[in-house]
Formats: sequence, C-alpha cells, structure tokens
Amino acid sequence: MALAKIRNFIDNSLKTVSTPLDRTVNLEPEIGIRIMHSPNDKTLNVTVLGARHLPQNFGFTRVNSYVVKVKLIPGKDKFETTSRNESWPQWNEEFVFPLRKETKQKFGKSKVVEEEINGSRFIVATLYAILEDKPLIATEKKESEKTSPTKEAPKKGGKKKEGQSTSSDNQESTKNKLLSQFFGKNSDKLAESTATERRAYDKRRTVGATTIPLDPKNFVCKPPKSKHTSDVSTGDLWKPLRPIASGISGAEERKENKKGQVELSLCLSKGEKDEDSGGQLILSLNRLRCSLQTMHEHEGLKGQMYLKMSVVDSGRITHFWKSDRFTPTVSMKFSPETARVVADNPYKGALNDVSFVIKFVSKNKMGKKTPVGHFVIGPDVGGAYGEQWKQALAKPGQQITKWQAFE
Repeated sequence: MALAKIRNFIDNSLKTVSTPLDRTVNLEPEIGIRIMHSPNDKTLNVTVLGARHLPQNFGFTRVNSYVVKVKLIPGKDKFETTSRNESWPQWNEEFVFPLRKETKQKFGKSKVVEEEINGSRFIVATLYAILEDKPLIATEKKESEKTSPTKEAPKKGGKKKEGQSTSSDNQESTKNKLLSQFFGKNSDKLAESTATERRAYDKRRTVGATTIPLDPKNFVCKPPKSKHTSDVSTGDLWKPLRPIASGISGAEERKENKKGQVELSLCLSKGEKDEDSGGQLILSLNRLRCSLQTMHEHEGLKGQMYLKMSVVDSGRITHFWKSDRFTPTVSMKFSPETARVVADNPYKGALNDVSFVIKFVSKNKMGKKTPVGHFVIGPDVGGAYGEQWKQALAKPGQQITKWQAFE
C-alpha cells in the first residue's frame, strides 16, 4: 500500500514539472533589451537588462566575465557595458543615442539633422565573453623576475660620476621629452597602455549578437518612468544571441557546418577586346563564421587560427594570401580589398587548369599546424564550389558571393 502511494506521488510530480522541463531542454544564450523613444528629447534610450544561459567556458578556458556592446545602425555611436562575472549577468545600464545631430559644413556653417525612427534602422547588441588569463599572468611574473636583476645592476656596480653619461642615455631622454611634449606621455607608458589594451581584446570571444529593428509598431508600451507623455517603449525584450550575419544577398543560403564557413566573392574582370580572354579572376574573402560548438573545439586546440587562399595553376602554387593569426571566434570580418588572390586570364582557355584552394589552419604555441578544414573552387569541382566558378565565368564583371563550407 505504501509503495503504491509513493509511485502515485512520483507520477503526479513528474506530470506537474514536465512542461517547464521541456522548455529548458535546449536553452540558447539570450540578452534582454529595452528601448525607449523620446520624441520631445530627440533621443533613443537603450537599456541593457541582462543575459542568461551564457557559456561558462570556451574549450578548456573558463570565462572570467561578460560585456555587451550596443550600436545604432546606420550610425557611428556605440556604447559598452561594464563587465560582469556571472552566467546570468544583470546590468540595467542605460545608453542614450541622440537623434538630433549637428554637422559642420564648409564656410563655418552648421546643419542640424533630426533622424527618424523607422524599420530601416536597427539596434545591434553584441555580447562578448572575456576569458581568464592565468597563463598570461604567470608569464608576466617570470619575465619581471628575469628583468628585475638587470635593472638593479647599475646600483651594484656603484654610482656614476658627475657628468658621466652615454650617448644612448641622452638619446633616450630626448626621445622621452619629445613624446611627452606631443602626447603628454613617455614611450614606456604608451607601450604599456597599448599592450594592456591588446591583451584585453585578445581575451574577448564573441558569443553572439541580436538585431532589433526600430519599427514604430514595436513601440507599444508606456515607460513606467518617463519625462514626457509622448515617450514610448518596446518593453522588456529577450532575444536569442545569433552568429553575426553579413547582410549580403545569398547569405541565407549558408548551412551550418561543423568546421565553419567563409563568405567568398568571385569575379571575372572583362578583357579589353574579348570577354573570354584578358582580365583577371579575383577571389575575395569577406567573412568567417562558425557555430559556438565549433569555436569551443577550436579553443581546445590551444592555438591560434589563420586562413590561407592559394592560386594553383597546373599543380603549382603561383600566388597565395594568408591572414594574420587570430583567436577562435564565431564570426570575423575581412577586408575584400586586401584579403584576395588573383588568377590571370591572358588567353582563351587559360583558366581551365586553374583552381583556388582555401584552407583553415590552427597553429599552437609550439608552431605545430593542425588542418581544420579546406575546400577547392575550380572548373572540375562539383557542388556549390563548382557552381560559384561557373556563375563567375558566365557573368563577367559581376560579383558572385556565396557561403562555402569547409570539408
């Protein structure tokens, strides 16, 4: 009898909690945003409420804190929250974007422009995870221990006589004086601040971003505390964090791939006399994108990543481009003007033996290279790789942009 009561109690308990358990099976990172529009003040007030379901580690490295960057697009204004070291951080920090701006023009005149709220403008919130840097601190301590005896060496050797100085000391002091005159800092402080900022950004990892269109239809609430009766608000919005998209046509065709994807543009420039000869075939790199799980795996390799694009003509590499090494990330943007490789097309049929090889490589601290993925774009390649090649040759002068997955 007692066993039957216990079983009945367990069955009823499971039924009552089944619904919330189902809702929490696949929890995605989310961010909370509240936007208020004040027509009287001509401002847009964006409040970062908080975030939830954030990853607590990347690979074998734990997350130290989180920070959110908010930007109004189009526009140059952007703000950043303070860092929080919680997996469910709460900020409740408000940032004000002025919608009335004064622009200076020629002859000392100024023009006041009042920006409107419509569906073509967006608020983009990007969340970053800041990783712990215990190995970096340990290395700095070792380096400081090595350098400290050399600084004390002159004291052990005795004091310098009056009037005794070297030319290098004079040059160093003159250099510091010039730097202090122009910048208000000496070279040591400049180098130290630059190195500190660089280390801070190297520890950042992009968790994801969310985009909120400023459609007047979304402003349906009255803010609880407002200066004017005309103020309207979106209320508390909780949006999932997604990988940063490019916005280029054809980006929706990309498919999730375990090793990551790149967005490439292929264009055949027209020749002066004949479209089939002359000109160049140009392959440009726009973006790198991978899932959060893929980035965790890259972190586990304990190294830095880089991309390499090569031009292969008759089995021989004639030209290549290699990116700078970067830390694992879910999204990265490149400059197509510099991140490119070019294949010449001097005569008809010259491109029949040409192909592009794109590689994704990880390189650890010891210099060991680990291939992450690669693919080939060329005339004898099938699938989406060969389709982009065919479209570029069939439409000279047009940029054929596609997302291609690493194999």
